Amino acid sequence: MSIALRIPSAVAPAVRSPAREQPAAELAVRRRPSRWRRLGWTGGGALVVLPLLAIVAVVGPPLWTWTAFEQHMDTLLQGPSLAHPLGTDEFGRDILARLLLGARWSLAGAAGICAGTSLLGFFIAALAVSGGRKLDAIVGRVIEAMMALPGLVTALAFAAILGASFTNLLLALVVTSWPWYARTYRALLLKERTALYVESAVAAGAGRWRVLLRHALPNIIGPAAVLATANFGAVILNLAGLSFLGLGMQPPTPEWGEMINEAARYFEEYPWQMIAPGLCIAATVLAVNLLGDALRDVADPRTR
Repeated sequence: MSIALRIPSAVAPAVRSPAREQPAAELAVRRRPSRWRRLGWTGGGALVVLPLLAIVAVVGPPLWTWTAFEQHMDTLLQGPSLAHPLGTDEFGRDILARLLLGARWSLAGAAGICAGTSLLGFFIAALAVSGGRKLDAIVGRVIEAMMALPGLVTALAFAAILGASFTNLLLALVVTSWPWYARTYRALLLKERTALYVESAVAAGAGRWRVLLRHALPNIIGPAAVLATANFGAVILNLAGLSFLGLGMQPPTPEWGEMINEAARYFEEYPWQMIAPGLCIAATVLAVNLLGDALRDVADPRTR
């Protein structure tokens, strides 16, 4: 009995009919979404809230009916009303007026700390990168030693030594916060130093600081802005926390942390005094953190 083997014939390539061809719209390359769309609704909302809060802090105090220092002995510790939407404090001062004026000091102080730490961190990082291996090693060990210290406790001790004032508090937070910025900027500058445009500038005779300031600095401004925005919320919390301990703005000038300190003794009977500045701090920190996360996603190519 013989077994016949059937060998399959070669399969002819299938010919697509014109009716089955995909439309041109499906074959077209989709456009990459814009950066504004990549922010998302949370990042876009935070990007609207923060400038609006800054505008209110600048324009609000002159336009409001009451001033932050105006005292009325007949309206002590009153609850929210039409005349005083957030109530009054123990001196009859309008809490909303003090909240608006305190926003100036809180936001401006946090922005000043971020700007100061960014400049100081970049200068130290540039000094380490352009000063040779020995100087780079010394600066690296100093950065590691500073980062080993608890930042808030060190700032507390530094501000206590300098004296209780808003300027001294800003200086203390700048001095104790720069190592995180310097380490990040040092890594970015080391990466940019090996780029072709930097080598071309050095070959053309450009000095080290000219290469850093004119060529490398514009390319790290984006990551630096993301870092400052991401740390802005933590700076506001540290500023408010040290002001709550009495090391920041001194009465009667309002500041959010200082307002919480003044209202702490009346919290059980008159809680609105502490709730108002606390909500402002929480809302600002939340908006800044959402914006920082969105900007980090936009700047990171791995998330696209």
